[in-house]
Amino acid sequence: MSFVSGADSPDRPLLSANGLVCFTNCSLVQEDGSLVQEDLWIDERRGVVVDAQVRDLLCFASSYMLTDLVVFHRQRTPGFIDVQINGAYNFDFSVYDGDDDTYRAGLDMIARRIVETGVTALLPTIITQESSLYPHLLHLLRPRTPAPTPEYPHGGATLLGWHAEGPFLQAVKRGAHAQALLQPAPAGLPDVERVYGAHNLAVREDWDLANAADSATAAAA
Repeated sequence: MSFVSGADSPDRPLLSANGLVCFTNCSLVQEDGSLVQEDLWIDERRGVVVDAQVRDLLCFASSYMLTDLVVFHRQRTPGFIDVQINGAYNFDFSVYDGDDDTYRAGLDMIARRIVETGVTALLPTIITQESSLYPHLLHLLRPRTPAPTPEYPHGGATLLGWHAEGPFLQAVKRGAHAQALLQPAPAGLPDVERVYGAHNLAVREDWDLANAADSATAAAA
């Protein structure tokens, strides 16, 4: 089961007031490897490339006109999105030693370094865990982007949320998962909420509100 968010971190400032950015004078890489000279529009709020037809409509809608124009004379190509990654650089998403700061530091380290492989967003994946660990671990895996640093001024790849491979697996198809940790879900969604924590099954807006609340609490402490 996965929770995925396509948008960027809610605390990262947008390049434009309305979330729309145009990269112009670009060489866009096509599926066949060829290059096309064309502008590229992205929607920062949703983290997606704007459809060409929608883009043309936006050009004629003054209320949606671009407020900041970013010009690059470079080649543009989409980044990879890794939707199932259990860890990297000697850090395992499934290993939690009880220290939240250490775990978050491991997440940030991977998100920053993995961009060297062309990955710009990833979905941290955990294998079957002890039931008591899920609510807290999945909370730590909420969507976000690492804060910029002098070494990594762009922050890093976006952490899209979480991908839990268990514990709701058939025993005969468990693979490397510990059979003793597997669980049935006869009640359906209530069982999923009981194990994962209902607060971890949320839409993007709920995650944003939770992140804002946590930030406010940290600032007041």
